[in-house]
Amino acid sequence: MVKQERPAVNSRLALTAVFAGLRYVLALLLIAIFLLALTYWLGWDWSAYEQTIYQYTIYTAVVLGAMAAGYKAKAKGWLIGIILAVAVWLIFFIIGRLCGVEQKITDGLINGAIAVLLGIFGGVIGINL
Repeated sequence: MVKQERPAVNSRLALTAVFAGLRYVLALLLIAIFLLALTYWLGWDWSAYEQTIYQYTIYTAVVLGAMAAGYKAKAKGWLIGIILAVAVWLIFFIIGRLCGVEQKITDGLINGAIAVLLGIFGGVIGINL
């Protein structure tokens, strides 16, 4: 009987997979921004739901980006999903702080934990595609 080894992910493959996922995250967010601007231009006022739309768009982008990263890595999708989710969360947390958005650290950590869980889910789904 042949002993099967578990596939390992080297750091270069993980990095390229995470950057591939980040491309999908940014593409989805740009599409969402375009669609929201278009709906606002058409006269639909969604400003009351701005924070909810922002959070759900980020969460959707994390899942789809983790799926793309997991598909590219073909192994350890949960780890790639965690790395991608933490990277996206840090990027948006830092950009928000630089732009002067008042953020509570506990709310940020809760959003980060949700993003990590969604990143794990997306990464696992991505390796099975």
